[in-house]
Amino acid sequence: MTYLTTPAKDLFSPLMELEKLLNRAATRQSVPKVNIIQNEDWTELRIALPGLNKKDINIQLEDNVLKISSSKEEKELKKDSAILLKEFDYSNFQLEYKLTDNVDTDKIEAKYKNGILTIKLPFKKEEEIVKSKKIDLK
Repeated sequence: MTYLTTPAKDLFSPLMELEKLLNRAATRQSVPKVNIIQNEDWTELRIALPGLNKKDINIQLEDNVLKISSSKEEKELKKDSAILLKEFDYSNFQLEYKLTDNVDTDKIEAKYKNGILTIKLPFKKEEEIVKSKKIDLK
């Protein structure tokens, strides 16, 4: 699972790359390429998913974890055909990103166009972030 945090320099680390490699090896799934763009107002994920339809992509938010996945049946090959090399297959994958408390989960937007899934994660305004909360004793 990748943690999306602020500032942007915390997003990229050798551990993220190692995690991708381990996930890929463990699951034997292709891991889509992801670009992460950030400014002071939002973080945006751009995920390359060529060959998929909108209906093939599942996006869920559960316990502040953004889960992006696809599970699509592969087409059967003709009896006289064989795959000689298969370097990509985005029909079955799962990506997970742990969101920080400063992401406004009610305003997350996603769109899919020309094989690119774009997910915008807007940040809460400073005054909306609950840093501490008093708990009344009953």
